[in-house]
Amino acid sequence: MTTIDTTAITVVPPEVAGCTTTQDPEAGTLVHTRVDDELDVAEWLLRAADNPARARAEWQAMDVALLRCGVSFSAIRVSADVVYAAARSEDRVQVDEYLANALHGGPVFVDRYSDRYYLLVPASTCATWRVPDTVCLIANSFLGVPHPSIDSSRCLVRSSWCVPPERPEAVCQADAVAQLVNVGRFLLAAAKETDSD
Repeated sequence: MTTIDTTAITVVPPEVAGCTTTQDPEAGTLVHTRVDDELDVAEWLLRAADNPARARAEWQAMDVALLRCGVSFSAIRVSADVVYAAARSEDRVQVDEYLANALHGGPVFVDRYSDRYYLLVPASTCATWRVPDTVCLIANSFLGVPHPSIDSSRCLVRSSWCVPPERPEAVCQADAVAQLVNVGRFLLAAAKETDSD
């Protein structure tokens, strides 16, 4: 039998510990942590791995794992210039806030080395995607996806989530992605026209 020494346990308020608390009238109070959410999202993402154990090891060693598009999700690749134009800012915090609002909380990550953003969309999106200046990563494309815990506050990592997935299977609406890209393309074109005058 295992015993637990309760003298060293510290009670931390939920808002400090990163917990959300909801009331269940029949069962009492349920506490669900961000860590639980990240684990659920990680398991969902790992469904797209050819070898989940290897993908977990990649996340531990490199913060990024190669996952196959077209299984749990597809991804739309958009240049940073288009995203910055749509957000009307290059400030990381402002861009992240813009993306969260414009995409209704849909998951987005950035690869800082390539200056590209990846917006997760339903796996079937590429069949009908026809938006200029983007690439829809079709089924069987591989994508380096950061672990769900790696957000934009970690400045030294290559890839991080601007808008982390809130829950498994939560993806961006393709129409919202198209609208964001079209706004960015329009503003870039307008800026180039103004510069040439």
